[in-house]
Amino acid sequence: MKTVVDLMVTNLITLKETDSLASAKALMQEKQIRNIPIVNDDDEWVGMLTQREYLRHAFHLVSQFGTQQLSKKEQQTPIANVMTKDMQTLSPETELSVAADHFIDYKYGSLPVTQDNKLVGILTPIDFVKLARNMLKESA
Repeated sequence: MKTVVDLMVTNLITLKETDSLASAKALMQEKQIRNIPIVNDDDEWVGMLTQREYLRHAFHLVSQFGTQQLSKKEQQTPIANVMTKDMQTLSPETELSVAADHFIDYKYGSLPVTQDNKLVGILTPIDFVKLARNMLKESA
């Protein structure tokens, strides 16, 4: 295993940038995930919605409209208004050591893997933990 393609997850859960913040919240809860890659109609990666960004925006909505209006405002807010667009991406050919450096240096919770602007996978720190566990088992 030397490149991202060897470690990335490819069974992806994504949303569109036009989907609501409420649908993202429900998906995060249902699938127990903290990061959702956002794609356009051509399945091109356009951003990432993280749990941290969702919570930051939810607190903003509560401070402006109160808790009674939160659900309604989440339904009305497109993910495009909250997601991170300016984020590093990896290619499948990126060396794992380079990908690991991105997690260490920038504290990312996940990194999208793209090829020709299409989302082909996602890599998380947990993937590196699983790799380390497997290597430890093999060496025992």
